[in-house]
Amino acid sequence: MFISKFAAIAATSLIVAAVPAAAAVPAAAAVNLVTNGGFETTTYTASSQIGGSFGQGVTGWTASGFNLLFIGGTQTTVSAANQYSDPLTYFRTGVTTDTLGTGGNFVALDGDTGIHGPLSQTITGLVAGKGYNVTFDWAASQLRNRTGATTEQLAVTFGGVTQSTAIINNPSAGFQPWRSVSFYFVPTSTSAVLSFLSNGTPAGAPPIALLDNISVAAVPEPATWALLMTGFGMVGYAARRRRPGVVAA
Repeated sequence: MFISKFAAIAATSLIVAAVPAAAAVPAAAAVNLVTNGGFETTTYTASSQIGGSFGQGVTGWTASGFNLLFIGGTQTTVSAANQYSDPLTYFRTGVTTDTLGTGGNFVALDGDTGIHGPLSQTITGLVAGKGYNVTFDWAASQLRNRTGATTEQLAVTFGGVTQSTAIINNPSAGFQPWRSVSFYFVPTSTSAVLSFLSNGTPAGAPPIALLDNISVAAVPEPATWALLMTGFGMVGYAARRRRPGVVAA
């Protein structure tokens, strides 16, 4: 039995058209639920401590303890509102803004257990029982006016469950470059608090964790991946059907 090549081409077009629809499902599921994950939206006009009397001026986030927002780029003046000056002069030589992400602003979290506090945000729009990846970039640094080796670690809590990064060992006057980390969480409600707490040693050093480029995104369901793979398989089958000699005029 022969099939007209026009009918075959039409059938193939339907199969190919099904693939973008399948591929669009993971893209939609990967929407970042975090507000201001790069800390670019802020009421501060210069680098500043955040929380307490300094106010909660980083959109979407609440901070306590000794945490700092650093504005990317070079700042040429220092004032009461800009007591931390430029990040490159406040930290040890070698510190950089986030080279893995978009650069720009970042947050520094003091790891001294005597004064540290969390940076947090309530994430909404979750599906209870569904898996989510919490992804972020972080680095380890030290202040220019302190010496001595330090260790640094970030504790990430989402929906009451805490996971911690590997411990970074930072030699005196050192900077450990940016790295990307992803943790898998399954929240039990439609909203959950996401928080980052810096834990470092020794007390009084202080060890500093730099944080940027935070996202919370749903993990695609296995059925979604199966649909996507089926779509690609159908395209392969259609390509084989279109080889010379298979379809007759």
